[in-house]
Amino acid sequence: MDGINMKMKNFKKNFLLLIFFVSFLFLIVYPVFSLFINLDFLGIKKTFSDIYFWLSFKNTIIAALLAALLGLILAIGFGYCYLFYRDTIIYKLSNLMNDLPIAIPHTVAGLALLVAFGRKNFGFIGETGLAFTILAVILAMFFVSYPLAARSIASALDKIDKEIIDVARTLGDSPLKVYFRIVLPNLKEALFSAIVLAFSRSLSEFAAVVMFGGNLPGKTQVLASYVFTKVEEGELEMAITASVFCIILSFSIVTLLSLRKKDA
Repeated sequence: MDGINMKMKNFKKNFLLLIFFVSFLFLIVYPVFSLFINLDFLGIKKTFSDIYFWLSFKNTIIAALLAALLGLILAIGFGYCYLFYRDTIIYKLSNLMNDLPIAIPHTVAGLALLVAFGRKNFGFIGETGLAFTILAVILAMFFVSYPLAARSIASALDKIDKEIIDVARTLGDSPLKVYFRIVLPNLKEALFSAIVLAFSRSLSEFAAVVMFGGNLPGKTQVLASYVFTKVEEGELEMAITASVFCIILSFSIVTLLSLRKKDA
């Protein structure tokens, strides 16, 4: 009887594993693989000879990098509040708002940025305010990627030895001094993870970028909006090539992060 029960348990365990594996292959791997198998030489040639593809690539990398750096700076500030001022209204409000960019539709995020920094409030800067500029692209990417950086820093702070901080505070060091001289040097891996996560998230943003930054070829167009444009134009082979390029780029970043964690 015990042998039958054991076989039933093994069967259930293996069956669930099989269901997961098949579902994962069909719903995750297969769609990505389908892009690769539909790559067309003519599409590759046309895409790689298109100046707007390379300009969108340049815009994506520059904007994503600056957005990630801005996100890291703000995340470091959030970490300071998280560690020393968790009972203040500033921390409670920032903690509450941190996950909002993830929860709301990104078209809404883009519209919020457009209303806040567009012609109505920032018309003194230009005809459209900050909207439809490369700065708008950076701000849109930052808005949606910052929460990942903030949570990465907060998670690492939970693992910090609090005795080190208490000793430093006992010796008279201010919270600011403790944070920058003792805490941050122990967060190197978290800081790296924060900027990589924010950068990779920024690379994939589309809705907020298009709403606030527009989709101006050569100016504010990024890889995600380039793909969308090519689909709209009926240039599916070019859209597939650009999509595969994005996948390889994103996969390289994820691999880099994984290798870094293994070495840590």
